[in-house]
Amino acid sequence: MLFAVPGPETAIARAGPLGPVGLSLVALPEAIAAIGRTVLNVAIVIRAKNEARDIGDTLQAIYQQQGIAAPEVIVVDSGSTDGTQDIVRRFPARLIEIPPETFSYGRALNIGIAAAKGSDIVVSLSAHSLPAHERWLVNLVSGFGDWRVAGVYGRQIPRANASFFDHFGMALSGVTSPRRRWQERDMMFSNANGAFRRELCLALPFDERLPGAEDLVWAAAVQRLGYAIIYEPTAPVYHSHGERLPQLLRRLAKDQPTILKLKLGLLRPRPAAARSPAVPEGR
Repeated sequence: MLFAVPGPETAIARAGPLGPVGLSLVALPEAIAAIGRTVLNVAIVIRAKNEARDIGDTLQAIYQQQGIAAPEVIVVDSGSTDGTQDIVRRFPARLIEIPPETFSYGRALNIGIAAAKGSDIVVSLSAHSLPAHERWLVNLVSGFGDWRVAGVYGRQIPRANASFFDHFGMALSGVTSPRRRWQERDMMFSNANGAFRRELCLALPFDERLPGAEDLVWAAAVQRLGYAIIYEPTAPVYHSHGERLPQLLRRLAKDQPTILKLKLGLLRPRPAAARSPAVPEGR
């Protein structure tokens, strides 16, 4: 799927030969080359397990997007038993199946990114994140016309089943705000409704060791390289978990240790050469 970058000049001309932070063309050749193109290819990766209730509506909304060509869609399923895979097969999406025991949020996303060959921008969307209107996708990726942008994440609107804890946590994180943000130090990012430059993710993959908050760790890493993150409120999805206190506490137990280590400077990203390659599995 093609996305035209606005502006008469190419981003590489404005960025210069070393990119925003002096990254050499040897270190990130394809990333810099992609930044310099005026037309970018876009793919969507959805991680799923037992999402039969929502994934059909999500896929339907994706294929109804306007102002942009129909995207390549890749669903990485980690052992669904509720018919999720059958629903995915009704759509022109690619289904990749991985064993549930190998799942981590970072690994499933890295597999989808690796499979999105030919794409410059990859969108990460939760299976239960429902695009709120037909301009969601074009609004989400429009920020990549600026060479300084590594990632963009969109607004999240609580669903009807949202609990008090959903509303509180989403407001605290800023993902319900109607105001656009340019983030150079704020590491907030969300893979529930986010997009990023594929070649940056191949060079600096999502950490597969983490039980959660892999999106924040990646955002902090690219910001240290001099890139920015955009929060785009005009690219909203309906998304919430309907969590009660026990579920919230379990999720916090996964995310908060990672966030604390990140704030204390105890986490450092591993480049692609330091990890096993993500090889797509399944059919």
